[in-house]
Amino acid sequence: MKAWLRGISLLYKKEIKDAFLSPFVYILSGLFIALGGWVFFSLLIASKNATEATLTASVLIPSFSLYRFILMIICPLLTMRLLSEEKKNHTIELLFLSDLGNTQIVLSKFFSSMTIVLFMLGLTILFPVILGISGYSDWGVVVSGYAGLVFLSAAYISLGLFASSLSSNYVICLILAIFMMLGMWFMVLSAGNTDNYIVGLILRYFSESFHFENFVRGTVRSFNFVYFLSFVGFFMFLTEKSLNSRKW
Repeated sequence: MKAWLRGISLLYKKEIKDAFLSPFVYILSGLFIALGGWVFFSLLIASKNATEATLTASVLIPSFSLYRFILMIICPLLTMRLLSEEKKNHTIELLFLSDLGNTQIVLSKFFSSMTIVLFMLGLTILFPVILGISGYSDWGVVVSGYAGLVFLSAAYISLGLFASSLSSNYVICLILAIFMMLGMWFMVLSAGNTDNYIVGLILRYFSESFHFENFVRGTVRSFNFVYFLSFVGFFMFLTEKSLNSRKW
C-alpha cells in the first residue's frame, strides 16, 4: 500500500511542478481573481446599504454562481492536456511500462488539477473576508458555498480528465468536456420546461447545477454529497477504462 501511494505521490509532484513552472496556471489564476473580484465589488457597491440577509442574496450567491461558470471553462482548460498530450507525445506508453497502474495515473492527474483549482479558489477567500471586516457574519453560507465549489470542481475535473483520455488532440478534448458540461446545465433548464413532474425531478437530479445551488443557499443535504461523489467516481472509472483500452 505504501509503495502504491508513493507512486501516486511521485507523479502528483511532477504534475504540480510542471504546472506551476508554466505561466498558464498564473494567467488562469489572474483572470479568475480579476473577473471574480470585479463582479464581487460591483455587486457590493450596488448593495452598500443592504442588510446581512440581502448581502447573502445580492452579493455572495451571485458571486458563487459566477465562479461556477468560470470553472466550466477553467477545469477543461486544466485537464485537456493531462492525458491527450501524453498520447500525442507517446509518453503514455512509458507510464504503462512503469510500475504505475491506471488508477495511480488517474488519481495523480486528478489531485494535481484539484490542487491548482483549490489554489485559485483560495485567492477569492479575500472577498468574503472583506465582507466580514464590514460586519458580515453569516459564515455558514460562505463555508457551504466554498464546499460546493470544491465538489463542483472535482466533478468538472473528473469529467475533463475523461474527455482528455478520448483523443490525442487537446482541442477536441476541450470541446468535448465543455459540451458535456453544457449538456448537464441544459438538463436543469429542460426540467423547468417539462410538464411531467417525475421527468423534471430526474433531470434536475442529474444536473450538477441543482446540487450546487443547495450548497450555495446553505440548504445542502446528504444526497448532494452522494451525487458529487458518485459523479467523480463514475468519470474516474470511465477514464481508467479508457486507459485500459489504450493498452490493447
